[in-house]
Amino acid sequence: MNPEVAAAVERLRGDGVLEDLEASLFGRVARRELVTVRLEIRAALYAGVLLLTAGVGLFVKENHERIGPAAIGIAIGVGAAACLVWAARRSAPFAWGEATSAHAGFDYVLLLGALLVATDLAYLETQLELLGPNWPWHLLAIAVLYGFLAYRFDSKMLLSLALASFAAWRGIAVSVGRTFLGSGDPARLRVEALACGALFVALGVAAARRQRKPHFEDVYVNAGLLLVFGGLLSGVLGDGRDRWGAWLLVLLLVVAAVAAVGFHAQRTLPLALAVVAAYLGLLRPIFEIRGSEALPLLLAAILAALALLFIVFARRRMRVP
Repeated sequence: MNPEVAAAVERLRGDGVLEDLEASLFGRVARRELVTVRLEIRAALYAGVLLLTAGVGLFVKENHERIGPAAIGIAIGVGAAACLVWAARRSAPFAWGEATSAHAGFDYVLLLGALLVATDLAYLETQLELLGPNWPWHLLAIAVLYGFLAYRFDSKMLLSLALASFAAWRGIAVSVGRTFLGSGDPARLRVEALACGALFVALGVAAARRQRKPHFEDVYVNAGLLLVFGGLLSGVLGDGRDRWGAWLLVLLLVVAAVAAVGFHAQRTLPLALAVVAAYLGLLRPIFEIRGSEALPLLLAAILAALALLFIVFARRRMRVP
């Protein structure tokens, strides 16, 4: 309960600033008699979608020989189509701005339909081998579909899945080209991660500047930064003794640029990602110290504390609520 706010609401009611209905509502909120369960409902719906999708996968695994691939493929396709048709009928008209949904479960029915489409394609590929050794192209098809649905129905959730599917397509395509889902070519994977990350960041900046779904910017940028930092860190932590220093220098330069832009733009997450990437990168020279087992651990702990303090201090300076 917040007694100061509750008393202020009563004073505003007495002064005639608030009507009785408004004062009653604000008073309940101040007394903690009215709380939101929006986060809990969204979490429950998301978990329900994942459980339902997992249940479909288990059902297919246990019964595909008895029911047959054709019947299973059709059944999953019908379920996916039903979800997407329901979403299409209840969605707002397409607009380049942010759209609001009138139904609490809209995003999750849409997500279920999209996941069922991917499940159906994966099942048909395993049964019919439509693309044979080129099966990773299914990931690109899924990425395109998810991207289309994300823009049509204004879904950040599906946009995240589209970007993840695209990045997975590039990574798996490289791995399959070298060995069947083996280690692949680390250098090529690193290049793919850096290229995909740079592409995502560029798309996010373009979306904001051209006002084409500008609220998608954070999804693009954050996904891109994860890939860029991951690619650079793979060079720092995984490369040989002769080149990790160059990778660390590049990483720290990128970290400094991202942190400066994030601080200027009042974006906490990019700044935090940059600080964490710098911390992980600096672990390499710390653990290169020879002659003592305790000293690297002590320095790593001190560096972690400094990184956390820096994030907290920067967040306060940005005045982020």
